[in-house]
Amino acid sequence: MNYLVSKILKFITEQNVISDEKDVQEFYKYGIEISISSFLNIFLVVILGFLIHHVLESFVFLALFILIRSFTGGYHADTYFRCNLLMCVTFIITVFVNVITSNKLTLPVIIVLICFTEVTVLFLGPIENKNKPIQKSKRIKLKIKGLIITLAINCFGIILIKSHIGTMIIFTSFLIAILMLAAIIKWKRGDICGRV
Repeated sequence: MNYLVSKILKFITEQNVISDEKDVQEFYKYGIEISISSFLNIFLVVILGFLIHHVLESFVFLALFILIRSFTGGYHADTYFRCNLLMCVTFIITVFVNVITSNKLTLPVIIVLICFTEVTVLFLGPIENKNKPIQKSKRIKLKIKGLIITLAINCFGIILIKSHIGTMIIFTSFLIAILMLAAIIKWKRGDICGRV
């Protein structure tokens, strides 16, 4: 990752697209790293979808993950390798759980999953990334949008509940709520370690 990013940075600097000032270089370095990592995440999940014969689920997973997380935030791994690994593992787990439980979920269980998601978004969202702080004025708007979007998505999941796509929608939004909790736990552990 570092080698590839440094080559891209060097190229666009030599082409006078950006200046060689340290602040500018750091800003673009982070942007390039995020772009490459995001593309790689999408690529890996789609490839996994093909390999395990769940391509449609991979697109549902990615669409919801990208959409919801843009408003709620969530867990961020410490390295790009761990980020890519986590994305692939969570996708496989979500598909596996979906295959096992599809058409077996009762309405009370579905309501519990949706309520858990909504309560998590309400009380924890949006979760900041240390590299991307959220202005106080935007926090409430993001929280409201996150609540509305997750509720709308979950309602759509209920409409399609008789199909495996409906349950995939509900499980994916539930997973995002779990990752929000994981982010808070990670942050509190770091805070405790920092104080010790």
